[in-house]
Amino acid sequence: GSWVVGVIEGEGRATYPNGIVYEGGFKNARNDGQGVMTYADGYKYDGSWKDGQRNGMGTATYPDGTVYTGSFADGLRDGTGKITMPDGFTYDGQWSGGEIDGAGTATYPNGDIYEGSFEGGKRQGQGTMRYKTGEEVTGQWVNGALQETGAQETGAAPASDADTDTTPKGTAEIPAEAPADSTTDADSNDG
Repeated sequence: GSWVVGVIEGEGRATYPNGIVYEGGFKNARNDGQGVMTYADGYKYDGSWKDGQRNGMGTATYPDGTVYTGSFADGLRDGTGKITMPDGFTYDGQWSGGEIDGAGTATYPNGDIYEGSFEGGKRQGQGTMRYKTGEEVTGQWVNGALQETGAQETGAAPASDADTDTTPKGTAEIPAEAPADSTTDADSNDG
């Protein structure tokens, strides 16, 4: 990048002692505009930056193979986005402050599909679970569990509770936003 009054500006590349490499836009020595940051552990973010934080649309790829594509605000998954995990769990919908929160659709590794409201990463509020067995249950969910009062079931009943585990698989193991040693100031640079 260019140096303006001792501060990196424009397009450039920064390599940090902790193994992080950033290529993209800089403004006042901070990641800004489009850019790609790669961490030594394999985490990678490719997308929009503002004042050193992931902000706007981008794709985060985690060391375990999890991929999130969607909106970020102040460095966190926020707005609309989709996450796909190696175990087969997917979620497509609303995020807030880095957590699944709002309306969305979760597809679990066992083939069950939940469509409805989430809060803090758990099924919460009105929603419908379509089990792989063909059963469909609509009702109010609290802390990830269906409330029996007022639930409407259709289709064949599951063989046992073990076949319809209502634990929101995948949500507890969703990777943290970014490695803890993230550095976004361009205080060390080779470009």
